[in-house]
Amino acid sequence: MGNLTTPERGRFLSRTRRDSDCLIWTGRLDKDGYGFFYLRRKTRRAHRVAWYDMHGEIPDGMVINHVCRSRACVNAQHLQVVTVRENTLKDSATVSAINARKTHCKRGHPFDRVYPKSGGPGSQRYCSICEAAKNRRLRQKWRTEDKLKV
Repeated sequence: MGNLTTPERGRFLSRTRRDSDCLIWTGRLDKDGYGFFYLRRKTRRAHRVAWYDMHGEIPDGMVINHVCRSRACVNAQHLQVVTVRENTLKDSATVSAINARKTHCKRGHPFDRVYPKSGGPGSQRYCSICEAAKNRRLRQKWRTEDKLKV
């Protein structure tokens, strides 16, 4: 069981406290509430170290979800491997989660196109009906501006 050595595991556990079923990280936290642990010459997320110790490597393209919803929890039984999308959808309070659950635009049309997001990673969903209407308005505006320049 586990991939940490006995001294590493002891050092890890010395930075935790029991709180109900959770094992709360008492070491350094980042601004989002995730713990940090220095292991084998690298600073790592504490919950990922807990997963690694209990289950081994995290598969490529997967992330760790806190079932208990506490980012400071490092109880390996409260952690599960999920896709980024699953992790986003499980977090009910964030803007990303709210938007990810939407299937229709504000006018009630289904999102039916996905384009790469400009200026960053990921993608953005569009409603082709509203997108076409916006493009028609823009073309009309440009035509009007061109006539005024002449």
